[in-house]
Amino acid sequence: MKLLFFISDIELNSQNRGDLHLHSHLEHEMSYCYEGQSNFINAGDLLFYPAGQKHKLSFVPGKTLKLRRIYFDEDLFSSSVHMEKEALFVLGQIKLYLKFNNSVSLSRIGSERVGKLFESMEWEFKNRYHGYSWTIRLKLIELLVTLMRDRDFIIPIRGEISQPLSNSHIQDVLFYINTNYMNKITVDTILKFCPLSRSHFHVLFKQETGTTLIKYVNKVRCQKACEMLAATSDSILEISLKCGFNNLSHFGHTFNSVVGMAPGTFRRESST
Repeated sequence: MKLLFFISDIELNSQNRGDLHLHSHLEHEMSYCYEGQSNFINAGDLLFYPAGQKHKLSFVPGKTLKLRRIYFDEDLFSSSVHMEKEALFVLGQIKLYLKFNNSVSLSRIGSERVGKLFESMEWEFKNRYHGYSWTIRLKLIELLVTLMRDRDFIIPIRGEISQPLSNSHIQDVLFYINTNYMNKITVDTILKFCPLSRSHFHVLFKQETGTTLIKYVNKVRCQKACEMLAATSDSILEISLKCGFNNLSHFGHTFNSVVGMAPGTFRRESST
């Protein structure tokens, strides 16, 4: 069953640097900065990266950048309701604007409202009371309307697939891995948002995926590495770091185990 959104907090610092590397997602990514500063985002700012768009973050050395983030698929908005059709239309207009500038400057009132919406969505996602998925959908629509109406974010507004949200905790974990593969991932980081005991988590994860957490994470990272080896001229060391590996030796051993050949061999064969 397809997972349509995922919400989490992230702290970007010298220990968690994965988002410094250029990467992209299959889902839309929206991040609200509630503490810290960098070269292009400060507390109160919003970043929005449409699905497939490559991006990275930076921060001031010695400080921490704290973000509240939501990934969401457009299928979250059913086309069966007129209000949600309008939301998709507005989202399309905003996506056109974001091709040229991903930093969304908001008025003070707009920024405060967006911050509260992110807090509310995170609360709904963590507590998961009945109807939480509907609430998050509505708050996402409210967020889009907030952007559309904000006096400091002016864009020219001119003028279908509905699937239930998976309640599986493992589905949430898989989504998290696929959107955070470039960062350090451990059972401890996962259990911060997955309300399972350590032993229960390992049992369920093996049942759902047929493999262990470490093997699944390595598979995702190697898949991303394959894409970069075939499509970019980045060095193998750069690619290994962008995919979440700590060193070249570990990357080479893992890649060979998962893919069946060395990274350099894969690059040569993919170019022929």
